[in-house]
Amino acid sequence: MQMPLKVHAVKIRYREQLLRKMVHGRFGTYKGRRCVFISYLPGAVWQHGLTLGRYYVDSKKGRGYTPKIEEYLKIKNEFDKLLLDWRSTYVFEPPMIRFPISLNYDPHRMDSRFFDNAVGNTNRLVNDNPVYSGDDTLRSKNEQIATDIFKDLDIPYKYEVGLDVPNPDGLVPDFLLSFYEIDRCVYAEICGMSDKYDYSQRTARKINFYSLNNYRPNREIIYCFMYDKSNFDKEYVTSQILGAYDMLIPDSALDWNNCLPPNINEISSTNTSK
Repeated sequence: MQMPLKVHAVKIRYREQLLRKMVHGRFGTYKGRRCVFISYLPGAVWQHGLTLGRYYVDSKKGRGYTPKIEEYLKIKNEFDKLLLDWRSTYVFEPPMIRFPISLNYDPHRMDSRFFDNAVGNTNRLVNDNPVYSGDDTLRSKNEQIATDIFKDLDIPYKYEVGLDVPNPDGLVPDFLLSFYEIDRCVYAEICGMSDKYDYSQRTARKINFYSLNNYRPNREIIYCFMYDKSNFDKEYVTSQILGAYDMLIPDSALDWNNCLPPNINEISSTNTSK
């Protein structure tokens, strides 16, 4: 499924900014021993092809640099793939993004700090038929498939995080998702078993409660209605999640007058972190 344009551009430019702030390097061998080679340090004068340091990975400095280079290589790989996908789709470069992205209205202050501080597994209902996915203990196969989608989309999540409003009935959404590139998180409900009256009644009661407490569809909470109980529509759920992400990025955040081509070497040779 094609990623929405605004989400795609944000993901590229977010990683571009991260790379500017990171130590760059690679792993290799020297005299038969595994080493970490440093090619760029933030704030240092960068020259193409120059190695700033070579350290055995089991040395003190090598142990210090190893996790930094592992993280750099991870982000660089994500950046390269996102940029390749962009250039395979569009004939123009991604617009620059005006970070940080702010919302005109955020009634529950659902930012990255909210996500980081959120406590999962707060639902008081007994889980009679647990379904396991990695370290998660879930309540349904649909939720298990949903977590696979979140992982594929690189969307961190927490399960059954409570609301920050008075909640006498203990209603808890299924997931809290982190759209960390825009400093935002949203709840998500996987609404299945629509053929069962009691479940549908509970779903309707939850939606009404959320709405009354200013949890707006595709703003503070995403609803994914599964109408076919025998077939989990992964493409539909993916489109709902990415569509909500896209809606949270205002058009004003995109600077179409400044579409410089992203370039790893240029990122390496500059120190423009904000």
